[in-house]
Amino acid sequence: MKVTTNTLRHNFAIWVMGRKPGWFQPQRYMYRCLRCKWSFVINDERRGSVRVAADTPGMTAEEESRRIATFTDGPCPGYEYEAEALPENVLPLRPNNRNSRSARDARAV
Repeated sequence: MKVTTNTLRHNFAIWVMGRKPGWFQPQRYMYRCLRCKWSFVINDERRGSVRVAADTPGMTAEEESRRIATFTDGPCPGYEYEAEALPENVLPLRPNNRNSRSARDARAV
């Protein structure tokens, strides 16, 4: 069973790619996830556009749209894990994914 409440975002390294020739062209950036190795090009066609940099030669339109949907909020496929594999004493880092505090947690503070 996959955990859906602990979805984690991509961890990007960002490269500046320069501007296309012409007046008022936006600065282009390459975002590459350090975990899943997916790449995205920002501002390539116009300001605010996101494009998938194909890492496989025959990438389909469905695969591109699936990857773009994970760009801002995730989940990163490098973070996929089974619910049984999580130890009980590990707390999620994001506050919105944490359970409410219990009496045991209050004593620890």
